[in-house]
Parts: sequence; structure tokens; C-alpha cells
Amino acid sequence: MGTFDVQPDNHMITTSENTTSSDGQHEEISSLRDHFKDNIRILSSIGQFSYILKIRPDQYDVSLTLQLDQFYPSKAPEIIITAPRLTPDQIILIQQVLQSYCETLLNKPMILLIYSRLLQWFVENNIQTLTVNSTNNNNHANSFVPSTQRSRKNSKTNIPLIPVHNQNRNNHVDEHDNEYVKRNSMKTAEDVISRIEWDDRLDKRFFRVGYTDRFLGLQEKSFNDFDFKVDLSTVSDRHSNVLAIPKHRIQYFKYHNEIVWDKETRTDLMFGSTGNQQTIYDVIKRHENNTENNYSSSISNDNDTIEDVDVNIPPPRYLTITDGAYKPNYFLSIPITDQTFITNYIAYQERLLSSYPSLLSSHTTSSNLHLTLLTLHIDTSSQIEQCITLLKCLQNEIHHHCSYPEDICLEFNGIDTFYDKILYIKCQKNQRLENLRSLIVQRFSEEQQKQNINNVFFAGNYYEFIPHITLLKCKRKFSSIYQNETKEINFGKQTIHSLQLCSIGKQEHEEQKNNCVFQLNLS
Repeated sequence: MGTFDVQPDNHMITTSENTTSSDGQHEEISSLRDHFKDNIRILSSIGQFSYILKIRPDQYDVSLTLQLDQFYPSKAPEIIITAPRLTPDQIILIQQVLQSYCETLLNKPMILLIYSRLLQWFVENNIQTLTVNSTNNNNHANSFVPSTQRSRKNSKTNIPLIPVHNQNRNNHVDEHDNEYVKRNSMKTAEDVISRIEWDDRLDKRFFRVGYTDRFLGLQEKSFNDFDFKVDLSTVSDRHSNVLAIPKHRIQYFKYHNEIVWDKETRTDLMFGSTGNQQTIYDVIKRHENNTENNYSSSISNDNDTIEDVDVNIPPPRYLTITDGAYKPNYFLSIPITDQTFITNYIAYQERLLSSYPSLLSSHTTSSNLHLTLLTLHIDTSSQIEQCITLLKCLQNEIHHHCSYPEDICLEFNGIDTFYDKILYIKCQKNQRLENLRSLIVQRFSEEQQKQNINNVFFAGNYYEFIPHITLLKCKRKFSSIYQNETKEINFGKQTIHSLQLCSIGKQEHEEQKNNCVFQLNLS
């Protein structure tokens, strides 16, 4: 498969000086519809976007989504790539390549050129095409051109595409009449929902659902947020607390951060109904292996030896795929400023240090007390600025979440340990706090998809969120005195007045130095 030259018609490249941006968009969209036929999906007037386009090539398992606002083509479209066969790093790379390419095409129609650059990247990187089993001879295979591609040759926009042979198709060809035989029937979204609901081996907490909202466009929520059993006719108010959608609006399902079912790309890793040999159990096993490897590595690289660590404790599940791949160097936290809490914290810490000097050591001070919401991996100052910009944009939304209908009040009672290693003060379960964390994760993920945040990764976060305040570090097993210290001590309360983005500094004289690079005020 060789390279190709892109030569779209002149009317797709140039527009009259007297044509408005809106008219130019409409003209280009019409030409794209003629060119791609059934391989393009076009949504108009979705939120801030004039058009959202979703294009699927015949020869690759990929979906190209382009979001055009009113300023296009003087402003580049936002690009989202969905490709189950690519790694997350490959997806990030191709999105960056296409976004940079867009900047060279401003003020002229560019969708076809972006699409062609995508295909070219797949060729340059030897990405596998869709395969086929065919008994036809080579001459027959090379001469066959799918009907959808034949129609493209007769469309207004003539663009030479990479030739697609039978062996690069996902369909079986009938050798008698050169017509496609119907593809394997794909399991439906309702089948996936039923499987997640009733299969005891599947944990619903780790699944997410991507769906199309009539007003907001493509959205993604946790599987547990939906009520799939409710009668839709009884839900008349779209602002109702009940999240219920028609099944046909579901676009994909994710396990952790991996797409396991996608309607557009015909991906089915839940049942393997589209020919893929993998099922959801293979996906789960792969994630468990990755988690175990990363967890074992982190334990083996730890310089602080803990005696008699219970090796039978199962490793925790990471929040996202990147959480186990990067070491965190920044964290987003809630600063602790309540004077009652600080006073009780200092008194209890000093009592423990004086009672068990050989067992415990202090790595925190009352001046930097905080409750960590998320940990991040950030490399450059520009990435820090991207995070700060996003937090500023979210200020009103976060403030509303933390203050309406009343302020979130965190209560701290009792102590516990992480694997007999870290002694911490427990924060009582607070669903609004967990929702705040989920909100920030979702907004970060959305901006990463839009390429507004580049190479900022979640790192070191776990699905099971245990809000806490670190108290002391254990030199040996804390369980030897644990029974004497398990009484429920009331340390105090804290309302959320601000969030801080801090760097994880190096240890100096037994104390951890964390530097605040940005504070988001919420009061």
C-alpha cells in the first residue's frame, strides 16, 4: 500500500471573498455529504458547535470526529480520534499531528485534507487494515471496488484514496456475484446493559457509558448513574434526577478507560460478536495483570521497608489506564484550615510520637495539611498553565457544587492505616465529595480529548477513593499497638473554601515540602 497525493476539487479549497463563514461551512458540509455518503454522520447546532462530523474510513478501524464552531475555517476544528486498535499514546500522537496540520490550513476548507492526512498517518505507521477471508483469486480481488467507494469516485469532490482490496475488508465476498455477504450480527447496547447488570463477575463501578444528548452532544457518565429500567414515558423533565436515555442513543461502553463496545466502529469486546476473539473477561484479566505488575513494581522500588507486609492483600484498581504508567509529581487538594482540627491534629500527633518514638516518624506539619483529591503527572510549565486555565474555567461550576444547597462539610473521626505503613485520620464518607472528584476527572478527560490539555496524566489514583489526612509514617507494623489507638477520636470538621494545585517536593529533614503553584478560591 503506497502513499497517495491529495488533489481535491478547487471548489473545496477556495471560497469567494463575498461568501460568509456560515455559507462556506454549509457548502463544505454539502460536498462532504456527497463525498462520504453513508460513511459520515453530521450533527448541526450542538451546543457551542455549528457542526459535529463523525467520519469512518472503510479500510481502518477508526472514527474521526471533528467539531466545528462558528469561526471555522478561520479557527481549526477540535479533533477526537476513536480507534480501539491503537494505544492511548498513539491516539494522543495522531490527534496532535492532525491538530498541528490544521494550523497550516486555516481560512480554507480542510476536512477532506485532515481525513486524508489521517489515512496517510495510518499508512506511514503500518497500522493494520481491516482483514477478510476470501477464496477469490488475486486478479479478482484487486479489481473489486466496493460500491461505497465507487460512489465516491462519481461525487463532486474527486480525491484519490488508497486502493482497498478484498483482503483488507472486514466483509466476506461472495465469489459468484461479487456482492458482500451480511456481516456478523453485533450484540446491541441492550445486550451489553443486560450483561453488566446480571453477570456477577462484572463490577458495574468500572463501566462508563458514552451517549448522545439531544442538547449537549456526546456525553459520558458512569454506568451506575443510569436507571435503565425506568419507563421513559414517565420521565418528562430533562432536569430530573433520573438519568434515563433511549438505548439507540448509546454510542459506546468503556471498562476503566478502554472502549469495549462501540456502535460506530463495530467494536465488541464484551461478547466478541463481530469476530474479535476477545471478550470482557480477557479485558478484565489484562487490566488486572497491568495493575498487579505496576503495584509489584512500586512496592519493590520502595526504599522504606515495612516488616511483615501482608502479601495476600489484593492490589487496588487504578482509576484510569495512565494511573499505573506514570509517577505522580503534582496533586490537587483541599487545604485544611479549621483551627479546631489543626489543634487536635497537633496534640494527637505529638502524643503518638512521644509514646512510640521507635515506631512512628513525622513527614507532615500542620502548615501543609490537606486532603488529596487527585494526583497528576505534569512535566512542563506550559502544562501547569493548561491545568490552571482549566481550573479557572471550572471555578463557578465547582463553587456551585460545593455550596449548593449548602456547603460541603467534611467530618474527621478515628484513625486507620494503609498497609500498616501510613497512619491517617479518616474522613467520613461524603457522596458530594466523591462527586466533586468525579466531576474534576470528567472535565479533565474532556479537555484532554479536545487537546486543550496535552500530556497531563492522571497518575497514582484509585477507583476506591479513601479521603484522609496523613498523620504519621510507620517504621514497623502499626498493628502491634493498633488496638490501643482505635477509639473514635473526633478531630473536627472542614468546609471547602478552596482547592490547591501543588507539586510533590523532595523530603528535607524528615518533612515533605509541597509547593502550592495555584489556589482556586471558592468562597
